[in-house]
Amino acid sequence: MLNEVDEKTQEHSINLIKKILIGLGLIFILVGIIRQWPIAGKSYMEFIEGEGYLALMLGLIMTVLGVSVKLLIGQQKE
Repeated sequence: MLNEVDEKTQEHSINLIKKILIGLGLIFILVGIIRQWPIAGKSYMEFIEGEGYLALMLGLIMTVLGVSVKLLIGQQKE
């Protein structure tokens, strides 16, 4: 009984962490794209040195971490 409650609590915590990471990641991606606009006319170096590059990369990293949070915690069901 106690083990079942712990599993439900842990699953709820994992889902909450996943939603937070993906949500913040999408916000950072949106901010990065807005600050980099217009993207099409820039060279590679202008893109990297642009205003929103760091926010864009941070958002991409957070989104990937949010998607793979179950694998990182080690609770993937077999």
